[in-house]
Amino acid sequence: MTAAAPRRVFFRKSLVVPTEHGAWSWLLVPWLVGAVVGLAAPADAPLAGLALLLTLVGGLSAYMIRQPATATLRIRQGRGRKADQSLALGWAVGFSLLALLCLVGLLLLGRTALLGLAAPFLAILLAYLLAARSGRAAMRSLWMELAGAAGLALTAPAAYIAASGQLTPVALALWALLALQNAMGVLYVRQRLADSKQRAANRSLTLWGHVAAFTAVLASGGLGWTPLLAAVPFAAFLVRALWAVRQPRPVPNIKRFGFTEVGVELLGGALIAAGYLLWL
Repeated sequence: MTAAAPRRVFFRKSLVVPTEHGAWSWLLVPWLVGAVVGLAAPADAPLAGLALLLTLVGGLSAYMIRQPATATLRIRQGRGRKADQSLALGWAVGFSLLALLCLVGLLLLGRTALLGLAAPFLAILLAYLLAARSGRAAMRSLWMELAGAAGLALTAPAAYIAASGQLTPVALALWALLALQNAMGVLYVRQRLADSKQRAANRSLTLWGHVAAFTAVLASGGLGWTPLLAAVPFAAFLVRALWAVRQPRPVPNIKRFGFTEVGVELLGGALIAAGYLLWL
């Protein structure tokens, strides 16, 4: 009797799906805000709905590249199963091709301004790959998480350009606001998780990071660069940070905490979008 041939595997979650579940809201909320504000902007952009769909699919594909790409790099360094290398590489190439096809479609629709977002995205992806060479600790460092949060917020200007057809100061301001919101989420979540695991945490960084973000957004609103309503969620983030740093605040239920953070991101994004709808 001949031995059965091993079943070929085309999907393995650990090689394909990013492990940072909260990062999905850091990508999708900025996209939603950019789409809403872009559709409200005065512009003559054909097929805005199709362009928005392409930015969503392309943005998700670009985000998904990181997991199989870093897995491939780790395997090549001997820190993973050699048999998984072709599978991880295949998914990385597949996501890259899908993201590229979406970009080509957007260029054909006249959204050439999106090319201006390619450089920061590639820079952040390169930073992740370099961190992957140093090991898991480097990838999970605070600064890499902050860089990733800023990178995911690129979907805000991408959606704005897709809907309006223009790269304007509003698109760049949306990136700044949503990147700051994502970054405050990083600081707060890391603080709470450190308290839950009884690890030392930089409470001063959490506090003063929130103070700096609120001050910057409030000043921007006062100067007329962004709507003043955009400062409201950052004021709430600051109050929450003040509560969190006064004493250890362990998380009683991780799943509920995760859903709460998604709700906070959505509410913050809704207030930013509302500020622009009233302001434009």
